Amino acid sequence: AGRSGTGVLLHAAGGISHTGGVQPQLVDLLVGIPGAAQPPAPPSPAETFLRIFDQQELISLDNLFALADGAAKGKPNPTVVKAVKDQLARFVESETLHSSLSSEEKNTSAYGYWSQRHIERESKFNLDDFLKNAGKKDPRATLAPFLRDSLVGLLYAYYAPPGAQLLLANPLFVRNHDFIGAQGAPGEWRQTELAGTGWPESGGGRLTGSLIGLPYALANAEENFLTPTHRQALIWTDLAPQIIANVTLVRWRHVTPEQIRWAALHMERGRTLLAAACLDSAIRPKVLASFSRFADPGRVDWLSRLLAAGDFQRAARAVTPAALYRMAQDPTLQDVSPDLSSTQIAAMASQHRPDLTPKAIAAVFGTPKPILRHTYRPKLLKIRIFPALMGYSSRILAETWESDSLYYAALAEETGVPVNKLDAYVPVWNEDAIEDIFATHLEDWPALVRSLHNVGASVAQRNGQTAAAGAGLVAASNPQR
Repeated sequence: AGRSGTGVLLHAAGGISHTGGVQPQLVDLLVGIPGAAQPPAPPSPAETFLRIFDQQELISLDNLFALADGAAKGKPNPTVVKAVKDQLARFVESETLHSSLSSEEKNTSAYGYWSQRHIERESKFNLDDFLKNAGKKDPRATLAPFLRDSLVGLLYAYYAPPGAQLLLANPLFVRNHDFIGAQGAPGEWRQTELAGTGWPESGGGRLTGSLIGLPYALANAEENFLTPTHRQALIWTDLAPQIIANVTLVRWRHVTPEQIRWAALHMERGRTLLAAACLDSAIRPKVLASFSRFADPGRVDWLSRLLAAGDFQRAARAVTPAALYRMAQDPTLQDVSPDLSSTQIAAMASQHRPDLTPKAIAAVFGTPKPILRHTYRPKLLKIRIFPALMGYSSRILAETWESDSLYYAALAEETGVPVNKLDAYVPVWNEDAIEDIFATHLEDWPALVRSLHNVGASVAQRNGQTAAAGAGLVAASNPQR
């Protein structure tokens, strides 16, 4: 059933023709063709994906299918047998390192009888005995647990945040997934949750429940490996994982240059409107009226005072990128202080490109909203930012925070990062932005805006240094020039 289901998925996704088999097709469809990144570029998503899958000691789907077919026919492929045997040896070695405690102690430190039993049965699997006795019973029954791990591992590797340390440090993390949950509290249909943390033996804990909330749960597990840039920095516990999940759910692999240009022009148009409001008191009420649709009265009054004082720099740095984008889209401001960016936006809109429709833009620059909309489909809701209160309100704050991707698009346009590299750069920028958050109190959500601008300045500085170094190399190789 698992094998046929994989075939159905590939067929529905328009499977790519590969001589390598099923797994290369899945990897290509998910993260692209693997390739080593050239420094200082970050590792490609495909490179990170394969590294995590290998570190979890998982067997490739093609080797499992080939082993099952060969065993059923009594003619196993020696190359496949050797590859599987090597992978199993690494897995058994990893399990040995984690077996210093008794089963009772393990269940106490990280509850989950069935996941522990699952790992123990796999560690006792003997490939030679399996091949000898393959004719006595269906080999697929014996290999099904390994197929389960490999299929789950594909999802873990896909939704792993950048710099995912837990998946690299604990080779049993995928196998430890507990679908059943604790006794008396079945978790098959519950949200994915992190359990069993705080015990050295648990290796960082395990995920329990279904795979419904896997992106958020993985981000929650990896959050503790982030290192704040500032001492005593206040980072909302439920906000950071949601912001991490925003870029692991919404990939930048298929973003077009026109979409990047579209977002950057709207950001520039929003800043132009703020500048016009600073210079012309007749324009100011219109801009403030537009801003009031996306901000609470206190923020509107704060912006009004900045504009009246002519403090454009402070206003432009403190207004959220999402608010700038929405002001640029406001039809009541279309004829206010027209500039080059508004002209270019109108020219692009007149082309009626399918990748510039509101739905397409929301799919690229929107955020998943599982609590507000009960779906992980990316959306741009154009609503006010939810206040930070207690508990899961911080996660709702993150769902209403729609500025990161829009800012990264404008940053990519400004610094000239190639569009086909953004799926590698954006998650790294996002991680840096989270680590740079320095909120001074619970309601200081503008710290997110400050963090974005700090990351933008750092990226621009690094790009300038790289360009200067490149120019120096060219000059050294062409002294006459």
